[in-house]
Amino acid sequence: MKKKVAIITNAKEIRSSMKEQVEFIFEELIETEIYSIEDKSIKKLNRANLYLISSSAYEFLDSDFLKKDNIVIADLTLTKEKLRFLKSFPKGTKAIFFNVSFKMCIEAISMMYHLGVNNIEFIPAYPKMKKFPDENIIITPAETQLLPKEVEGREIIDIGHRIIDANTIIEIALKLEFEHILYYKKIREYLDTVATNDYSLSKILEKATQAESQFSLLMKTTKIAILGVDKDNFLCSCNERAEKILNKRSGTLLGNNAEELLPYIPFKETKESREEIKTKLIKIGDEYINISIIPIIKAEYYMGAFAIFQKFEEEEKKQNELRRQLLNKGHKAKYTFDDIVGESQPMLKLKALAKKMAKIDSDILITGESGTGKELFAHAIHNYSNRREFPFIAVNCAAIPETLLESELFGYEEGAFTGAKKGGKIGFFEFAHKGTLFLDELEGMSPALQVKLLRVIQEKEIMRIGGDKVINVDVRIITTTNEELRKLVKEGKFRKDLYYRMCSFPLIVPPLRERKDDLYLLIEKFMRNSGGEFRFSFKAKKALELYNWEGNIRELKNYIEFFSFTGDKIIEFEEMPFAIKEYYESTADKIEIKKREEKENYYEEIFGKGYEESLFILEKIDECCNRGKSSGRQSLVEICKKEGMVLTEQEIRGILKKLEELGLIDVFKGRKGNKISTEGEKLLSKLKSSMDKI
Repeated sequence: MKKKVAIITNAKEIRSSMKEQVEFIFEELIETEIYSIEDKSIKKLNRANLYLISSSAYEFLDSDFLKKDNIVIADLTLTKEKLRFLKSFPKGTKAIFFNVSFKMCIEAISMMYHLGVNNIEFIPAYPKMKKFPDENIIITPAETQLLPKEVEGREIIDIGHRIIDANTIIEIALKLEFEHILYYKKIREYLDTVATNDYSLSKILEKATQAESQFSLLMKTTKIAILGVDKDNFLCSCNERAEKILNKRSGTLLGNNAEELLPYIPFKETKESREEIKTKLIKIGDEYINISIIPIIKAEYYMGAFAIFQKFEEEEKKQNELRRQLLNKGHKAKYTFDDIVGESQPMLKLKALAKKMAKIDSDILITGESGTGKELFAHAIHNYSNRREFPFIAVNCAAIPETLLESELFGYEEGAFTGAKKGGKIGFFEFAHKGTLFLDELEGMSPALQVKLLRVIQEKEIMRIGGDKVINVDVRIITTTNEELRKLVKEGKFRKDLYYRMCSFPLIVPPLRERKDDLYLLIEKFMRNSGGEFRFSFKAKKALELYNWEGNIRELKNYIEFFSFTGDKIIEFEEMPFAIKEYYESTADKIEIKKREEKENYYEEIFGKGYEESLFILEKIDECCNRGKSSGRQSLVEICKKEGMVLTEQEIRGILKKLEELGLIDVFKGRKGNKISTEGEKLLSKLKSSMDKI
């Protein structure tokens, strides 16, 4: 007799895909009905042997309904082929990931990162969002029909619907008591096409049954020491790693009663309580062993159990291995102090201070306007510190919803909330142990999380959501903020105690307008990175130097990348962005008028004494230029002698220096001599006019 499977999704677009996959695998064994929250068909939900629920739909379902034993939360993944395709993109590629909702975007992006797609920086996008991202590449799981018209002309990559992962398939089979199909060639071929992450094995182990062939396969392939018993607690399985720890051959173990042969392993306790023993420290010989025992319960009957154990000293190794995996997946600092461009005095002082702070190993608060490079400093501090060999985990506090942020930071235990993964989840604080946790945009953290953060900073310990165990963590926290936290504290929007705790070691990154000496260094770097070869006209340079750069370095980078894209060799003022041109035109005239007035007053002050001598030298330089003759210092000495102007070479040198400082002449080395400037010509004309009137 066929068993009924009800498939429940949030969006109606994915339910048909899930239906096809389930029917392909289980064929004549099941009949399916599909429902969605979106079209309200869920209101007509019929009774079923199993309810397969998408992760985006469970939050809309009644909590009592979700307590049923015949519920499976579907985890979706990619095929190995699609995974290889995504991993083929160049590192640093930016792409929009488009799905039917923000939550499904985040879920899919998180899944891809867990699968090792760390070469692509995904930007979530979904229908009816206020501002669609600008990136040219759009990746979507068969949701192209929902894309807005504005994306026409961009590169759209359809990776097809995500598929049900191996763990979910196994769980469905076990819930419906179809264990036998797991041995079918068709199932094995399907599971072989499915991409899996590092946690797949443990999830399969959680669903282990008495199915001998499946269990034997796991026993041979797993790197975990594992020992299995049947319903009467007779030893039925033992792998090589277990043999080494127990110092016993499997031939002397299998078929014997575990309570009699291995009384220190609490199989009896597990059988009586029907509950998992998560972690227990026992002694085998002279060694301490961490052991966990998972019972196999089927239709309320105890079918056996298996024990997973490892040497006590291997616990830290295990954690370090997880952290190394994080490093391999991109959870490491990308930049050093060499990547921070800046030779201006403010930047040299800031980098020197940051290097000192890096060695102190204290928590650091980095403040500054948006786009100033605060994140670069966070990365560089980690790479310069003694924690550089351990993970660097970056979290944007403003971009992640509060409920999700808490679980990401602190982790959670199994059953902590609806939709919590079986086995729980390790949070970023634990993953960052011995390393650095970078909390970007700290001002976006809720007051409730601020309290928890303060506790971590003070006590160096955390507790997972739904847990009762205190976990010690050795984590350096680096935070950044675009806002003036002092102001937020006064407004009651940020905790005062946390503020004063974090600002013990503050770093203030100056805006670009306060370090304009670095402007052309930055331009050169961005030009080199973008492959551009161009220069600015004189007026365009003046506009760049005058501009206030409210968007700071990020704004400059975007402009340089744009100029590189145009392919122009010379960037004229007319080609500059509107914001730069508008600022220049609104302020340049005022500045020039002020400078002109200052210059004129200065000229009158200088030419009060020595008026005739200065005018004479300026006139002779002008005459020499007009005749194409040299007007060097020696030539001017000879001219003075001939025309009866008594001036020594030293006096002439002093006059020339003054005229150059005032911008009235240009001084050249060699035979070229001196040349009157445009300003000098204007002043000469003005002075001559004044003389004529006397």
